Amino acid sequence: MSPNISTGFWTRNELDERDVRRCIGAVKDQYPIHVVEELEDQGYCSYTLLISPLSDASETAQERGKTGSTIKKRAHDLPCSYIVQIRPEQHLLDIEIARTAIETYGSLAPAVRTLDLLLPPRLQAFELSYLEGVPYTRRQSRTPQLDPSTWQKQAALVQSFAAVIARSWDVHARTAYSSRSYRADSPIQDNPDCLLSLCRGRVGSQIFRKLHYLSQNLPDASLRQKTKHLLSRLQALEDLPAILNHGDLIPSNILIDEETWQIKGLVDWAEAEVLPFGTCLYGLEHLLGYFDASDVAKPRFVYYGGAPRLREMFWTRLEEEVPESRGLKEKIMLARDVGVLLWFGYAWDEGAIDRVVNNEDDREELECLRKFLDIRKD
Repeated sequence: MSPNISTGFWTRNELDERDVRRCIGAVKDQYPIHVVEELEDQGYCSYTLLISPLSDASETAQERGKTGSTIKKRAHDLPCSYIVQIRPEQHLLDIEIARTAIETYGSLAPAVRTLDLLLPPRLQAFELSYLEGVPYTRRQSRTPQLDPSTWQKQAALVQSFAAVIARSWDVHARTAYSSRSYRADSPIQDNPDCLLSLCRGRVGSQIFRKLHYLSQNLPDASLRQKTKHLLSRLQALEDLPAILNHGDLIPSNILIDEETWQIKGLVDWAEAEVLPFGTCLYGLEHLLGYFDASDVAKPRFVYYGGAPRLREMFWTRLEEEVPESRGLKEKIMLARDVGVLLWFGYAWDEGAIDRVVNNEDDREELECLRKFLDIRKD
């Protein structure tokens, strides 16, 4: 297999080089007047190809006094037309979710359509509109102290992130329930007329059960106690809207302008679903620090020296963008803690999210759990 092919995707899905050629060939047949090449930044759940236009002008080699073949040049100065992702059946994109993402976040989310290609069994191809920007991972500083130039860009990124999060507040705000058959202080898991009843996705439909399970099975007493305390306060989420949350807000899925670090797009919406506003704010932590895995036995999440100031910038900008959120910071932080526990409390075993993390196999996840929940002490 060619060394520049993302072998991990094919190996994980028990596919061989014939399958690789078949997939790439099918995509090339779909886009006969485009250049098809592997995307440099590959995700875990898909194999991604860049579909670029050819220049309208073709020049013949004869005109240049060389061979007789016609050479079509790639138009490097033109934007890429499409992204094509090949995904296994357990990681398919939901077209309705993709539409909702555009309704909610506008041009920050890609348009998606299904492609009818002849692929190996259990694979599906999707065409996505191309989003400008580079993954934040390419620019992320990995030193605790930021130089003045990087600090300015980091501040711009954090404030841009707040503006992105704010977009969802009004778009899919939940309907205010004027008639209730339950008291407002009824236990949230027993109340069908509540915020969580609108959260029907893979994670949202099981929030209470998943948190309860974590409260019994997380590997240390401190984490279990924090989860129990959070469970006792879930009713407070009722004051927040239920909105579409991006399900995997990590640095590689955040596209930024190379110069300004303003957010240009969010990619990989496969795990997105409707959840309480703020559930995805674990993503903010990735903009306030970095992961140091140089010691495999003891990975560390390191906050930048100015992280508290950056965090305040986020909240100030969020309240400017969403005046209705003033006075709700504690409740939004509660939703954020729910997100931290659900995303880092369960191991991501090839997409199966039902195993609680442990000290032997999931050191990075536990480091994130402890560090991200510990900021509540500040």
